Amino acid sequence: LTDDSPSTGKHFGKVDMIIEAVFEDLDLKRKIVAQMEGMTPDHCVFATNTSAIPIADIAQDAQRPDQIIGMHYFSPVPQMPLLEIIPHEGTSDATKAAAFEVGTKQGKTCI
Repeated sequence: LTDDSPSTGKHFGKVDMIIEAVFEDLDLKRKIVAQMEGMTPDHCVFATNTSAIPIADIAQDAQRPDQIIGMHYFSPVPQMPLLEIIPHEGTSDATKAAAFEVGTKQGKTCI
C-alpha cells in the first residue's frame, strides 16, 4: 500500500492498532497520526516506536490523544525480548492494556 493507493483507506478502516516505526522526526510522526486518525476506526490505538521523542509531544495535536502510546522495540527486534511500553499522562487505561496485550502476543516481555 502507498499513500496514493485507492484501497489504503479501506484497509486501515478496519484496524485495531497502528504501530509506526519511521525515523525520529516529530513533524513526520504527527503527520502520520493525523493521516491515520482520518482513516482508522474511532477505537484504533496508535503506537509509535520512538525512543527519543516524548509521547505527549506526538499526541499534542491528535484528535484522540488518549489512544497514543509508545511501543519501543529494542534492536535487533527478533532477538531482543523486551518491549518498552511508554504512555503519556493522557494515555487511557484501555490503550495501555491494548499495548501490553499486543506485545505479549508478540512474545515480548513488556516493561
